[in-house]
Amino acid sequence: MKVLQSYIAITLLTVTIAAYALQFGDIQGRWQLLYRGNWGYEFRFYKNYQAVCIVYMQTSAVVFKGVYTFDNPQTIRININQMKNVDSCCDVNTTTGFTQVKSSYFLFNASVITKNNKKMLELKPLSIVIDGINSEGYFEPVILLTRM
Repeated sequence: MKVLQSYIAITLLTVTIAAYALQFGDIQGRWQLLYRGNWGYEFRFYKNYQAVCIVYMQTSAVVFKGVYTFDNPQTIRININQMKNVDSCCDVNTTTGFTQVKSSYFLFNASVITKNNKKMLELKPLSIVIDGINSEGYFEPVILLTRM
């Protein structure tokens, strides 16, 4: 009897995880969280698995480009291969002026939720590594982005 109960519990857990597993189509598009004073974040996930992450810091921005994948159904990994600093947060060019970086990636626990009838992407940073250096604190503990 206990074996049957364990089997049922594992089956229900597996079905629950599968129901909430993120798919590439769930996150594709442009997601943004902007605060007053030009602070915030923008993530762009393209169909070709390319990703752009922009961190707005009042009068400037940092732009990261890379490739994204899922490490597991709830974890997004962005392998960063280019980055640049931008002097103006209002005019961010995402095509030129980048430098190559190595050993850089962002790892987020991710979920898509609905809040006030809007789809939102919730990202919780798990690991932020830039040029092989752990950059904890680069992102907030929870980032709730709205689909644009």
